[in-house]
Amino acid sequence: MTRMLSPHRSRTLVLAVCLTALVVPRLAAQDLKQPAVAVNVSAKAIAEQLGAKLQPRDDDEMHVGASFTAVLETPEKLAELGLKGMHAGARVTVARVAPDKMRVEADEMTPVAANAAATLKIDAKGALVAAEKK
Repeated sequence: MTRMLSPHRSRTLVLAVCLTALVVPRLAAQDLKQPAVAVNVSAKAIAEQLGAKLQPRDDDEMHVGASFTAVLETPEKLAELGLKGMHAGARVTVARVAPDKMRVEADEMTPVAANAAATLKIDAKGALVAAEKK
């Protein structure tokens, strides 16, 4: 003998099947990248790569969420990473926004007000590289 489901249970079962059919393909399509491994980098090393002079600080480690401000000394180094048009003396602000990314912003008031910003990747050796544009 077959047991019949009530109309309420039938609708609930159909709804559950439909939702499952919608969710499963989306879960399978998600990009399953491994989380980025945080490379230990120092603020001094990052400032040197950017061509900026950093004031002495107590904690030199750049953990996720840490930031610093420095003064640009070698604009060519900053231009190599994609932040062009800055001159010596510009303010450079750096923040580690992810285990493998740094946000760099530079601005100046003289000779002309200008600013530039970029998100740079940190490679396995701690070197900054320009991120590819999507």
